[in-house]
Amino acid sequence: ALYTGPLLRVIEDPALEGAIHSLSHVTGGGIAANLARVLPDGTWTEVDRATWSPLPVFRHLAELGGHTLEDLEGAWNLGIGMLAVVDAAKAAAVSDTLRAAGQTVWQVGQISSETRDLTGFEREAKGVRGGAVRLVGAYAR
Repeated sequence: ALYTGPLLRVIEDPALEGAIHSLSHVTGGGIAANLARVLPDGTWTEVDRATWSPLPVFRHLAELGGHTLEDLEGAWNLGIGMLAVVDAAKAAAVSDTLRAAGQTVWQVGQISSETRDLTGFEREAKGVRGGAVRLVGAYAR
């Protein structure tokens, strides 16, 4: 389903003002690089692969090429077309509004600014000094 209209309604809803901090349209470059670009410098998140199951077409294409889904997450969106960075206090209301508009919504992680070792995280993606992102866990079936 197209998500532009429902997202605009959330952004324009006075009750949800400021709820969406940023949006990441996941295109070429994959999940981590696209999300890292819209996070503030000094923040990080771990995207939990177990929160969604990539469509069978992604699994089939990976198998045809002799790859795992993890091998391809730097190039494909694996079924995540848009990521929204949402105010934690308003996340449930944003999710409810988007679901009521027919969107599939789930939380993939939480943003943190706590100090930690960022080895293995995608950083400074596509020349942008933003946050740090890495994918963790195993994909749901």
